[in-house]
Amino acid sequence: INYLRPDLKRGAFSLQEEELIIHLHSILGNRWSQIAARLPGR
Repeated sequence: INYLRPDLKRGAFSLQEEELIIHLHSILGNRWSQIAARLPGR
């Protein structure tokens, strides 16, 4: 994956990313593929 996607972010989520995930989960529920699609670079 590292070689195929050099733009991929690695490591822990930032505070802003965590807040976005929580917000999207409250709207979308457990539709994780849709949530992941809204997290650029992840």
